[in-house]
Amino acid sequence: MNKLKAILLLLLVFILTVITAFYFENSYRVLVRHCFKFFQGDNIKFIGKDFHLFASSCMLFSFGLFCVALTFLLYGQGTKSKIIHLGLTILLFFTTTFVTTYVDSTGYVVECTACQDGIRNLHYNEINYDFHFITSLVVGLLPLLWVFLKWQISKRGQRKPAYNRRFGNMAG
Repeated sequence: MNKLKAILLLLLVFILTVITAFYFENSYRVLVRHCFKFFQGDNIKFIGKDFHLFASSCMLFSFGLFCVALTFLLYGQGTKSKIIHLGLTILLFFTTTFVTTYVDSTGYVVECTACQDGIRNLHYNEINYDFHFITSLVVGLLPLLWVFLKWQISKRGQRKPAYNRRFGNMAG
């Protein structure tokens, strides 16, 4: 695949995933709120109106960049390897979301000093959804980045040094 086709493919992936993220951003916000309620039970109560007009630009662009990086890192791998790495990425994404929401929700309950009956009231927009989402995306990419860097290092070690290239063909 030439470079122009690769660039156009990655640009198309970015545009399509930003559009997709626009539609699923609210679902992720609901997931984070459910995790807050699940981990803290009745200690957290959401108050006010859930007024969320536009999707977060950080969330949209980070998901677009994540999918471009994922496409780039999965390119050239076998089908079995792609399925394994994609499954691991998704698993790490949700695991990280659960861990960060647990830590964040516990922090909100612990810092509450003037709560009525130990119940922490949170407004819907008081949670930093972008932090949970971007952290989960980065952690999800770590295994693929590790494999890619390992492959690059092993590929670099197999090349002959530039000063020996001319003499390497004379030996045989």
